[in-house]
Amino acid sequence: MSNLQHKPHRNTIAVENAKIIERQDFPGDQVILRVHAPEIAASAQPGQFAHIQCDPALAMRRPLSIMRVSAKNGWVDFLFKVLGEGTRLLANRKVDDLLSIMGPIGKPFETQMKHSRPLLIGGGVGIPPMVFLADSMREVKDAYQPFVIMGSEVPFPFKTQPSQIMVPGVPGDVIAAMPLMDDWGFASRLARLQDYPVCFNGYVTDLALTWLDALS
Repeated sequence: MSNLQHKPHRNTIAVENAKIIERQDFPGDQVILRVHAPEIAASAQPGQFAHIQCDPALAMRRPLSIMRVSAKNGWVDFLFKVLGEGTRLLANRKVDDLLSIMGPIGKPFETQMKHSRPLLIGGGVGIPPMVFLADSMREVKDAYQPFVIMGSEVPFPFKTQPSQIMVPGVPGDVIAAMPLMDDWGFASRLARLQDYPVCFNGYVTDLALTWLDALS
């Protein structure tokens, strides 16, 4: 992913018995699973997903967006919220369990190099693809400085923190950020409808419009 002009290729979908190597649990029945799936990690691109067999007793797979990968170390991260039988069974899986995973699937995002300050917006299940896309932009950090806006109706699947990166056009009291983005040197802000301290009180699109209006 050196130039972000991602193109899908034939014969890149693998089926792997992936071992769970790490799991994190968050409020709101949210789970992040890190699995060792080197074939999928080697070819996955931002915007793609995988089909996961949640449990051997449940034949039908569930589609989950890919949140992060390490081609070097062969791992893939998935974030999901427990909503039905499949995700409930998946949430019961433990470290060292094996998951049958098929992927990567889907057409990746296409970005244009002419936009040096892209706006990345993700709410709920839209968060993982934006994390993956931002991660890929680190490879060409001199060309890209994205502004990442995330929203959620439940607690965020990470510990929020005040951002160390100021964003002109965003209200001064809106400083909640995703720590990972700050670590990468990318500006991020969080939006919620529950009037959560230091988050933007409203939809992610409202915050985006506030920022864009300030730029015009």
